[in-house]
Amino acid sequence: MELRLDIPEREKFIKMKGKHHKKEFICNTDSVAGSVSQRACVYSGARVVLNPIEDAVHLVHGPIGCASYTWDIRGSLSSGSELFRNSFSSDLKESDVIFGGEEKLSKCIDEIYEKYKPKLIFVYSTCIAGVIGDDIKAVCKELSKKYNIYVVPVESSGFIGNKAAGYKAACNSLLELIKEFPVVNLLHPIEDEASYFIDRCLLLFTAGLTQSP
Repeated sequence: MELRLDIPEREKFIKMKGKHHKKEFICNTDSVAGSVSQRACVYSGARVVLNPIEDAVHLVHGPIGCASYTWDIRGSLSSGSELFRNSFSSDLKESDVIFGGEEKLSKCIDEIYEKYKPKLIFVYSTCIAGVIGDDIKAVCKELSKKYNIYVVPVESSGFIGNKAAGYKAACNSLLELIKEFPVVNLLHPIEDEASYFIDRCLLLFTAGLTQSP
């Protein structure tokens, strides 16, 4: 079968099925950390997946540009809460890069809870948070206990791949969240990642959870 390319520059973005066509999509190459490109970044991929959760707070632990880049990233309809349309940021600056941003993140969560009383807060890691080594898991765990709510870290710093890696980071966070519940949904991602998620879900089932029909 001959493949006709009406737009030759799109050839690298086209992939055919079959054992003789094993090239990778160029759009699946790793993003450049800290660079806003058409492929977007790991954090952007995670935000796309989780943003439709309408009654959750989405807190970006990074510079303000990361939050503005993905504000209202997907037009999700809602018949209830519009909280997800807000874009919250810890607004990391130069001094935070030097001294660390964990205390600032903790104060952000305090302020958000005081004003909105959410049941769920997603905290997204970004390139800067990854560089300075902020332990967002520890901060989330502490604040989750303090307010008796779900404060879920999303490991989406830009050094773990590309936008597709952000999808995985988001799903990993959801898998950690649903450990608290007796029934789970089996997530089915893109085919080359399917076995990874199936294995993760099976691990949850062996921990005493049941699969929903």
